[in-house]
Amino acid sequence: MTSPSGKFNLRNFYSRHPFVSHLIIVAIVGFILLWGVLIFLDYWTFHGETAVVPQVRNLSYTTATNLLEANHLNIQISDSIYDASKAPGTVIESSPKAGAVVKNGRTVYVTVTAFSPKNVTISMPLTGNVSSRQAVSYLRGIGITDIVLEHVPSEYVDLVEGARYGNIPLSVGSVLPVTATVTLTVGSGPSEFVPEDSIEADESYSSEYQDSEYTEL
Repeated sequence: MTSPSGKFNLRNFYSRHPFVSHLIIVAIVGFILLWGVLIFLDYWTFHGETAVVPQVRNLSYTTATNLLEANHLNIQISDSIYDASKAPGTVIESSPKAGAVVKNGRTVYVTVTAFSPKNVTISMPLTGNVSSRQAVSYLRGIGITDIVLEHVPSEYVDLVEGARYGNIPLSVGSVLPVTATVTLTVGSGPSEFVPEDSIEADESYSSEYQDSEYTEL
């Protein structure tokens, strides 16, 4: 273990205690490997370089992007929805949510309001044997809420006789934005409708009545 001079001799120790020497060597190698793995993980996962996700809800997409980038985070739109109550491009929610601790460079996914109104396609007839209630219910069901009822004299009570978007007639297959104003022309019924036959009959009766007065004179 020690040389004649009194100094520790590693070679002698190894030859005299091979088992203990191997254990010491294994322990040293294991420590070195563990230390190397920790250094690698520290580099790979950016240990100590974290960021807190800021609150971006109700911010515009541009403002949210600037705020996240200032916190060393990226942004990506995961979904968009139509919401007439909010400005286009407004952030509705984020994932991870505000307050979450994440690694620098993490991508934050956001849901925003649509930058342009969603388009819808008319898939059922709005005129013919369709009541105003049916037409209004259908239009609201596909997202159109700005509906104007325009009553006109007609023998068909409460039936839709015409539908238009501006000056464009609407039919099956028509495409329009959900923000469109749709005008439905609806029959007002017999109380405001005078058939042509009745007009001609009244004129004939009036003429006959006037002729009879002249005859009596």
